[in-house]
Amino acid sequence: MFAFCGGIDLMPYPAISALPTAPSRLGDPANFISESLAFLDAQVGFVTQCNAVATYLNAAKFDPFDWGNLSAISGSSPVYITNFIDAPPTVPPTSVFQLVEAVDGILASMVAFVPDANIVGAWIDTLADPAAPVVVDPSRPAVNTVSPTPLRNDGQLAFESKAISFYASARLFSTSMQSFADYVGTFSSGYEDWNGIDVVYDEQDDWGFINE
Repeated sequence: MFAFCGGIDLMPYPAISALPTAPSRLGDPANFISESLAFLDAQVGFVTQCNAVATYLNAAKFDPFDWGNLSAISGSSPVYITNFIDAPPTVPPTSVFQLVEAVDGILASMVAFVPDANIVGAWIDTLADPAAPVVVDPSRPAVNTVSPTPLRNDGQLAFESKAISFYASARLFSTSMQSFADYVGTFSSGYEDWNGIDVVYDEQDDWGFINE
């Protein structure tokens, strides 16, 4: 839990659990079936946890008047997601090999994404303040939710349809989380930007402005 302005954040960032070994038809065909089933089952919890993260971050409030956070405006967060979830193919691959390679890549990228997401989420949580005023900001990005994962007992058509939606939404979740972190990084220092003051008039300035 984190303390803010004398208060306590009673709802810390809901971390995403590590995923099991990513199955790889090309890299580890001998264990592909068993690892695929384990990974498919783990995707159920992944969806639930990602959506809990989206709900938490989208509802989070941040203090725009925290003068204890004076810093240069970077326009981004100091921590980054470097391993985004791969985008699914937008057009049918020209070969089975390309399709298999794409699927292998998506699953591996999901495993790498989770620790990055938790680092970024934990950083955002250090700035969240439930006692902060509500700031209506049309520029504030939303963190996307993740669509339901396909299940073992889904028929082929349902499985394929859900898989397309799931992996596409997982990709959007990963990129939107970084966009939100960048927004928070800017917001936390944006109200402290004194760079916009170009001229300061004082008693040493042009007394010709005094008419009477």
